[in-house]
Amino acid sequence: MINPNRHRIKKTMKQILHIISSPMGNYSHSIKLGNAIIKQLALKHPGSKITERNLVNDNPPYLDSAHILASFKNEQDISDEEKEKLGYSDTILREIKHADIVILGAPMYNFGIHATLKAYIDQIVRLGQTITYQADGTRIGLLADKTVYLAITAGGSYNNEFNPVNDYIVNHLSAILKYIGINNIKSLIIEGTKRPGFTVDYDEICRNI
Repeated sequence: MINPNRHRIKKTMKQILHIISSPMGNYSHSIKLGNAIIKQLALKHPGSKITERNLVNDNPPYLDSAHILASFKNEQDISDEEKEKLGYSDTILREIKHADIVILGAPMYNFGIHATLKAYIDQIVRLGQTITYQADGTRIGLLADKTVYLAITAGGSYNNEFNPVNDYIVNHLSAILKYIGINNIKSLIIEGTKRPGFTVDYDEICRNI
């Protein structure tokens, strides 16, 4: 007997990639916020597959000259040694290309993102993989079919008219995502996590995503 709901479930299920850049593990507010986003998305998209990429447990390599030179070569010109150098980049590019939805955990440290997240970004912004150029020099981002949720957290309260630091993080990450073609970007921000008496209902924050 054919299940009449089978086709509907296949249409609604999503490939969800959760990128973690917090070193705080179970104490991390950005991880908890990301998990709450996943929980809500799973309700909207039954059967979705979740992939986790923890940048702290598996550090992205920093760019070096060998990586940069290899990344600008045509595939047929890349040596075996250079393929090995690009191995991490190739792996995470497959992940993000395969994802329908990306949850990008971005706790704030010293007015910016964690170093592992910057290193990750350097590995995915790559000519011929996430960006290309037309003959007239027009740049095209190649990941246009994605939705990204930014899960931003900060120990203090910075997002105000006098000191819009979290706006900097949103704008910084949004600029990079748009550069590679992703324009459907949603930001969820939690501040003051280190203030006395701080409490938060992650599920409530994510209820209407």
